[in-house]
Amino acid sequence: MSAVTASFPVRRQDFGFEDVPRHWVDSDPFMTHMFNALSALFPDGERFFVASVRAVREQIQDPQLQKDIGAFIGQEAMHAKEHGNFNEGAIRQGFDIKKLEGWTRGFLAAKDLPLLNSKWAHLAATVALEHFTGILSAQLLKREDLVEAIHPSMRTLWAWHCIEENEHKAVAFDTYRQLYEPDITDYALRMGVMALITVLIMVAIHAFVIELMREDRQLTNLRSWVSGLNRFWGRRGMFTAIIPEYLDYFKPDFHPWQHDTSFLLRKWRKEIGVA
Repeated sequence: MSAVTASFPVRRQDFGFEDVPRHWVDSDPFMTHMFNALSALFPDGERFFVASVRAVREQIQDPQLQKDIGAFIGQEAMHAKEHGNFNEGAIRQGFDIKKLEGWTRGFLAAKDLPLLNSKWAHLAATVALEHFTGILSAQLLKREDLVEAIHPSMRTLWAWHCIEENEHKAVAFDTYRQLYEPDITDYALRMGVMALITVLIMVAIHAFVIELMREDRQLTNLRSWVSGLNRFWGRRGMFTAIIPEYLDYFKPDFHPWQHDTSFLLRKWRKEIGVA
């Protein structure tokens, strides 16, 4: 009998961020700071994902899921490392990313509230946030106009991250389902956690953008604001486009791989030259 292997690999990366321009997405402040805001969330967010899955790993009996949890932990740890390194570069450009990382830890502190301070709640929050990262990453890979707008010094980082978010998008979900569902109470509570997470993540992202635009002295750059908000929230905007997939999460029979992104993974692995 062959040994069980993970469904996806852990890729060791070591990106350099010495040549990243100040406005590295379409030479535009708002677009750049939307991505900077996401990057400020990642190091502590990814470490939270790892901790929440690792805390329940010993309860999982399925050998395949056990292997996939190991690969999930490896991928997320690498994401935290690389975005942490990028954030250090942004700090050298004069942006107070440490402040934003502190705000991230403040948002994550909600996990210590009495109703949320449990392995179950932490895993439910991870499942919700992984749904966001999965559908956002897939949307970015679909939007070649946005990928092309990213400066070459940053394009591979984001393509690699988006690939891996889609490779492991069901791991936390499958872990939760094996441990807690199909009990209807656990399903209902998972929906409640998603509602809370949705508010927190949207507030966090947009608060971060406002702060970064202020630090960049771009708060009154109306052209950048209007263009950027349209590209994220307009009729064809990146956030607008994920609303139907976001809502699918609330269906009782939902699974992340109902959003089949295999074709995107094959295309972008080839594009950036990874296995």
